[in-house]
Amino acid sequence: MGNFLSAFCTYIIPRNDVESSDEVSKNAVNEKLISLIARICKDFRGVAFEEHSEKMIFAFEQVSFATQAAMAIQIEVDALNAKNHLTPIGLVSIGIVSLINPFTGLKEEERSIQLAHFLADAAGAGELYLSEGAYALLKNPKSLLCRFTRQLLRTGEDRALNAYEIFWNPTEVDLGKLDKDPNAIDLEIQPIRSFGLKLVASIALLFFGVLLLTVGYEALWAWLIYLVYR
Repeated sequence: MGNFLSAFCTYIIPRNDVESSDEVSKNAVNEKLISLIARICKDFRGVAFEEHSEKMIFAFEQVSFATQAAMAIQIEVDALNAKNHLTPIGLVSIGIVSLINPFTGLKEEERSIQLAHFLADAAGAGELYLSEGAYALLKNPKSLLCRFTRQLLRTGEDRALNAYEIFWNPTEVDLGKLDKDPNAIDLEIQPIRSFGLKLVASIALLFFGVLLLTVGYEALWAWLIYLVYR
């Protein structure tokens, strides 16, 4: 077993201007994606998990092999979509993790398998995510146009997980934003806090409105003046 795991999710998107996007054509595109993933992973010394074959996961000895394979897959998928205008669009999301938990320093196989698929699911169609452990072992992440992209909350984890994205097409990333701060607060993972602030503001506004209706503007103003100058 290698030191890094890559998980893959495939997406088949019908073309609105083509009537042939039926189940048969969707399945054909999906089979092409699966075959392409398997071929390229093996070209980069990836080994399929036979016991997890239904999950499409491959193991690599080095993170460089895993990332190069992932980028090669995305490039070929883009070329395939550009060439075949009459078939549905096929896209792949990829999650790459290290078997070594960066927080504990321990090799955790089962957690790594789950985390790889969690990252692949969290990534959008056509995106490539790295875990913090995998990112830390890249020799030169900037040469890959790799940057921190978001924080993720996963059941069973006691902290937010930093996800790093690799861009294989330079036009898709603002080079000036490659140093995005992973310690910054991600508002997407704090819906409770955001909702709480809105709720408090709404209650305060409602209370103020009730006071206006019950005691009147002049009495309320006189009370505020009294509070300020007492």
